[in-house]
Amino acid sequence: MTLKNLLVAYNGGEASDTALHLGALMSRKYDAHLTGIVAHGVSNIVQNFPPWLAQKVAASLDDIIAGRVTELEDRFRSYLDGKVDPDKQHWIDVHADPDRTISFYTRMFDVTVLGQYENLPAADEYTLHPDRIAHASGRPILVAPKRFRPTEINESAVIAWDGKRNASRALFDAMNILETKRMVTIVTVGDKSVHRETKGIDLPTLLARHGVEAKHVVVPRGSGGTARTILDFCMEQKTGLLVMGAFGHSKLSEDLFGGVTKHILREAEIPVFVSH
Repeated sequence: MTLKNLLVAYNGGEASDTALHLGALMSRKYDAHLTGIVAHGVSNIVQNFPPWLAQKVAASLDDIIAGRVTELEDRFRSYLDGKVDPDKQHWIDVHADPDRTISFYTRMFDVTVLGQYENLPAADEYTLHPDRIAHASGRPILVAPKRFRPTEINESAVIAWDGKRNASRALFDAMNILETKRMVTIVTVGDKSVHRETKGIDLPTLLARHGVEAKHVVVPRGSGGTARTILDFCMEQKTGLLVMGAFGHSKLSEDLFGGVTKHILREAEIPVFVSH
């Protein structure tokens, strides 16, 4: 089975544009349908209006929102013109909380592509939080970094592996993509004692049975911590994709103290495929 239904969360931000660019490359590679979705809630400004004023401006705001959504759809279709078959382009507009909406829609698609977190002060009602969506959706997401515009997909990948549940989930969720890669490297940070060995089988053997040539390497944790070590390794390998499990610790813990998932999703300069 290959990828046939891709969803791109599109809000017009810089990172959103890179997600659309990546989605178009993937659509062409896999001959897949590409659906764009914009989800827009209520802006913080409007929420703070007094009730009497909110009622008076509601009609005007509806017109502004409708105009903005039309503009986003036009940009979406204009970018895909000549890149994706018109019969395989689709558009969805949902007036509801962005994170909750995208998390819900991801459950109907093979992969959802969205941009790194970015602050949209003039359009906060469109803001997306990739970490929240990854945690809530139950489906894999692919986070595109800002200013990521390769002319073609880099056919190498790195899998971050610590032997835990979330790492395994990400690896097998990404198998349809990994099967198309020319080179795959599995990286464990620290040493192999950080995860339980499986007697009689290893990851390169499992991947070989899927037609994927892979090697497993162990790298020492650098002074910048696990996240920085993984990102630096990806840069050294000139890889085009990082596959990783999300939230080895609790989401609350990462929100309060930071963590590998949040650090990588904010700092990566290559696409990151995550599952939780």
